[in-house]
Amino acid sequence: MHYIILFMAKDAIIVVGLIAAIYWLTLPKKDKIRFVIFGIIAGLVGLVLVKVGGAMFYDTRPFVSHNLIPIYPSAADNGFPSDHTALATVIAVTVYVISKRLGLVFFGVALAIGLARVLGNIHSPIDILGSVIFAVLAGAVAYYLTPKLMEKLKI
Repeated sequence: MHYIILFMAKDAIIVVGLIAAIYWLTLPKKDKIRFVIFGIIAGLVGLVLVKVGGAMFYDTRPFVSHNLIPIYPSAADNGFPSDHTALATVIAVTVYVISKRLGLVFFGVALAIGLARVLGNIHSPIDILGSVIFAVLAGAVAYYLTPKLMEKLKI
């Protein structure tokens, strides 16, 4: 069980990105373009929200505040929000726009990544919740802007 939590907390984000990239390769041209535009917008907005949120709220990591052993070495800095969970959720939102079913699977994996980071004493639940909220908000902005940009670019 320890190795599963370690993998999910540390390395699963790489697999999520690779699977999303492989999925992207299977899409028709217009969906590929929409996927990329949506992903860039959601990613940039998500990055801004994560940075602003982290600057506005400080949450000591559990391994520091509760004198626990983290599942892997991590900086004793602000745990809010979880970058891994935010990125996985932005990817999930991006996939969801093209495929609801696959997007829900990606959401499940994003939540599993967040849970593993809590179980591994790297983050607290508020760090995960903040990440998910920021990523979903970023997805909402991308959902609004993507069709406008595609229309402007005549795609």
